[in-house]
Amino acid sequence: MHKAHLSKQRAHDYILETMTSSDVSRPVVFITGASAGIGAAAVGIFAAAGYDVVFGARRFDRLEKTRAALAPLFPNAKLIPVTCDVNSDASVQAAFEQVRSAYGRLDVLVNNAGYGMYGSVEATSLQAYRDNMETNFIGVIRCTQAALPLLRAAATTSKRRWGAAIVMVSSVVGRRAIPGLSGYSASKFALEALSESLRVELHDERISVSVINPGVTQTEFVSAAHGQRPKSFLSPNNGMTPEAVARVILQAVRKPKRNRYLTLAGKAGVLGEWLCPSVVDRVLVSSWRKALGEKTAAPATPAE
Repeated sequence: MHKAHLSKQRAHDYILETMTSSDVSRPVVFITGASAGIGAAAVGIFAAAGYDVVFGARRFDRLEKTRAALAPLFPNAKLIPVTCDVNSDASVQAAFEQVRSAYGRLDVLVNNAGYGMYGSVEATSLQAYRDNMETNFIGVIRCTQAALPLLRAAATTSKRRWGAAIVMVSSVVGRRAIPGLSGYSASKFALEALSESLRVELHDERISVSVINPGVTQTEFVSAAHGQRPKSFLSPNNGMTPEAVARVILQAVRKPKRNRYLTLAGKAGVLGEWLCPSVVDRVLVSSWRKALGEKTAAPATPAE
């Protein structure tokens, strides 16, 4: 508890020490799940685009390393790490309170925090489903509710068509579920539904809601996922880079769009699901038979 308090205080002190009157005109983005992967890459992408970046995760030490690595590259940007556990009401409220006290507004929220979970429906415990949904879905709601007053403040003073933006980092499996990823797929389907409702609710307030649907990405997703991954599943080594995904997130802020599918396979899968879902089922049945006929990969180490 004492360590967490010190982390929050250090971040708050950093904001106050680095704020100047000229900073008021710089847009501000808050990125969740920024200790690695897409979130960490987005910190650099938004800093390069002229944003002050507030970025959060549970592991403050990893956030500090990201700030230390990027600060020399973007001397004009304020890179502000904050402890933010999306599963905790108190942690999320404290993180966004720091943004409010320093800036009074928020131009962009990137909901990126989440983790994967492998396993069949039968073999996955109910608690595992609850835990995954708590982080991947309820955590998004928690952060969005905390951010909305700040986003609204930015939108009301902006003269642009869209005065503020929310970007949801979903997945292709949020549009077409696959066997062995039922829990993760369900959490992303829920995120898609949330985004559809929120997009309409916030339209007249000029706050855009866009969804990014990456495919396989070169991140810690596999090693940090819970459960056992079949060896036949696609390797992240051949996936998109997190920087490529982060650039699309920035594009979604500049030019909002309902969904952005980032890989050819992902686009084909979504199109196939719309045109001929039974054919996609047959393809996945074949893939699942292959997965069941082999030994699964070693259990992944849960994220710390």
